[in-house]
Amino acid sequence: MLNGNIIEVANLRKTYMSVSAIDDVSFQVQEREIFGVLGPNGAGKTTTVECLQDLRHPDSGTIRVLGLDPQADASNLKRQIGSQLQESALPDRIKVWEALDLFASTGAGTADWSTLIEQWGLNEKRDAAFGVLSGGQRQRLLIALALVITGSNK
Repeated sequence: MLNGNIIEVANLRKTYMSVSAIDDVSFQVQEREIFGVLGPNGAGKTTTVECLQDLRHPDSGTIRVLGLDPQADASNLKRQIGSQLQESALPDRIKVWEALDLFASTGAGTADWSTLIEQWGLNEKRDAAFGVLSGGQRQRLLIALALVITGSNK
């Protein structure tokens, strides 16, 4: 981390043919800061996040996530971060605890899923099927799944 920032983006640019998706974007995010990216459709929000995770390569600019360059240190970075997409789904019949146990069994980061189920307010829905969860409960489960893979209980 540089200057207490966990994310640093400077002069980021990304084009698709003649369309400029990101044009000179710069920002920093400090540890424990809540940071949002807002804008209309086509503003480059998703492309920016994809560049942070090395899912897309920027045309120019610099990026540091946890002090790492996503392109040069992709495998190391991917072991330390997780993300929750705007829309995700699981089989309707899988139970909350089953999904967490399944993701923990990958052995990637394996945070204690029983702690995450409590931290994310899903204990009462532990035996509920994904298909009956409310939208907010689904999102909380999906975030917990991202955290269990990265090995983070925070």
